[in-house]
Amino acid sequence: MTPRALLPRLSLVAAAVFGLLFGTAAPAAAHPTLLSTTPQAGYSVAAAPDLITLVFDEPVTVDSRAVRLVDDAQHSIRTSDVTREQGGRRVTIRVLDDLGPGRYIVRWQVTAQDGDVVDSGFDFAVGTSSAGLQGQDQTGTGALPVTVALRWLLFLALAGVIGGLVGGQLARLAGPAAVRPRSFVRPAALLGLLGAAGLLAHLLVTAGPGRAAALLVVEAIGFAAVAAIAGRGRWWLALTPALAIVGAEGLRNHLGSRHGVVGALIVAVHLMAVATWIGALVHLVRVAYTNRARAVRIRPMFAAYSRLALGLFLTVATTGTISAVLLVPTLKDLTTTWYGQLLIAKLALVTIVAALAWTARRRLTRPTAQPASAPTTPAPVARTARIEATTLVTVLAVTAVLVSVPTPAPATQDLGFPPPVAGPAIRLGALAGQISVGIAASQNQLEIRLRTPDDRVQTGDAAPPDFHLTARLSYPGTAPATVALRPCGPGCFVGPAQWGNATQYVDLRVDTPDWHGGAATVPISWPPRPSRVLLPRIVAAMRTQRSIRIAETVTSDTSLPAPRTRPVTTDGAEFLESEPYGNSPALDTTVLPATNGRTTLAFGLPAEGIHVQLEIDTSNRITRETLTAPKHLIQRTFTYPRN
Repeated sequence: MTPRALLPRLSLVAAAVFGLLFGTAAPAAAHPTLLSTTPQAGYSVAAAPDLITLVFDEPVTVDSRAVRLVDDAQHSIRTSDVTREQGGRRVTIRVLDDLGPGRYIVRWQVTAQDGDVVDSGFDFAVGTSSAGLQGQDQTGTGALPVTVALRWLLFLALAGVIGGLVGGQLARLAGPAAVRPRSFVRPAALLGLLGAAGLLAHLLVTAGPGRAAALLVVEAIGFAAVAAIAGRGRWWLALTPALAIVGAEGLRNHLGSRHGVVGALIVAVHLMAVATWIGALVHLVRVAYTNRARAVRIRPMFAAYSRLALGLFLTVATTGTISAVLLVPTLKDLTTTWYGQLLIAKLALVTIVAALAWTARRRLTRPTAQPASAPTTPAPVARTARIEATTLVTVLAVTAVLVSVPTPAPATQDLGFPPPVAGPAIRLGALAGQISVGIAASQNQLEIRLRTPDDRVQTGDAAPPDFHLTARLSYPGTAPATVALRPCGPGCFVGPAQWGNATQYVDLRVDTPDWHGGAATVPISWPPRPSRVLLPRIVAAMRTQRSIRIAETVTSDTSLPAPRTRPVTTDGAEFLESEPYGNSPALDTTVLPATNGRTTLAFGLPAEGIHVQLEIDTSNRITRETLTAPKHLIQRTFTYPRN
């Protein structure tokens, strides 16, 4: 039997021994509870935070470097020393490095008032939101036309620079008698500088400085360098800053930002091939048009380009296929998402271009009785080349849209964090086997968070388990409907839900290879009734109780037989010391419908994975408590002897 399989049995034995030895003792003293964080644990923020804040339910002491920030690869991020505020309950560090899109982990270690050292962590994401329930390709369209237009300018400029440099070398095959049109490398570089500057200004206004802005600065400098060097006779000097532009664009692209250097390299090779293909072809068409009435050697020039174009086509097809596989997770996403449909359109256009290129190559290899220098010989080839060039420019336009909209695939399994829940929400918890379940029901949305007893996932020391989750929503008088869940980070799933003005039930089935799974049913009563005054009243009422008798059941695996109930006798002050809400009642809570004529209050602490339900009597005293945490489920009933 594995150690993980032994865990629930050992927990039951320990609970039984504890009950026999200390059946009349008070609940065990609690460690400091992390009540809230900024950024909010487990969610995505649009802009990189300047401060990381942790708020505990009691004063803590902390070393100056005991709160660390690392990225998903465990690389340390520079931060300031720790600052303690609000009597030691609030701990803050300042972020000194720019945070690019991705997942980040905050590791912390504090010392409680009783001297115990507590360490844990939480994660959040920057700029990698799963973008709501309608699919990750849904995005605001207000600024999209501007972004697409500027990106198209940038891509056209890149084709003009790289393709113009290569095309200039191919044009030499036309011979010294050919008239060469003026190079468009410098105007293209100036156009690229305009596009990069426009994108940079737009980004600084909408998102502020960061990694993407720095890469745009590199691109702008690269275009400026090309404009300064172009026309000085050494084409390879101008190609060097052009390669820097391609590299920066690769890192800024979807694939580069999500798959690192490998993704950036794939994008860079793809852009180089497309830019050379388009720019060189346009330059050769201009040469042919300029020399249309002259007897010059146009055919060798196009023949050399045709051979080059075959290699470029294979490169574009290969890198494009790899990109599609990495960015579009399923075949269904090709037809049901905007990104997938644009990708199909781009594929169709590239296929047309390939057919045109093949036609031109056949014409070039076809025997002819005319001399190679006849001015009418290249006309059919040049005509086909013009159509090919026009289609390729359209491909650039589609590409500009593609890189401006989100992809249907999350950045990685750990990066597609949802944005924080907007508006009132109902937070409830359950234990399915050994797996802790946290639910946040908000307007038109169901969010499910899963945690195993191994909390190393939250600190980045372990990969998230392979969860298998199904959720069915039961409405009164209707058959259960399956919720279309999408992954939104480690152990996070989100899906659309239309709540009615009645109690509905979320039926869950959770499994994972390494832990015992199980089923759980959670009732959702909509709409929420938020309250910030009831919990303080409960805490005040409980603190005055001189004697409380508690019947308590603790389990770490609901797939096993229920453990025995153990009796506990305590007083109000001692009981509250053991509760995560006892020292800080200022929490967002929701009032649920009354049961047995008694009010029920529910709230969650997402940073700790804790969810609490309290049933109270008319004197605001707790009569029943259900507390779900990542390693156990505690159920208690309360009675109050005469005080």
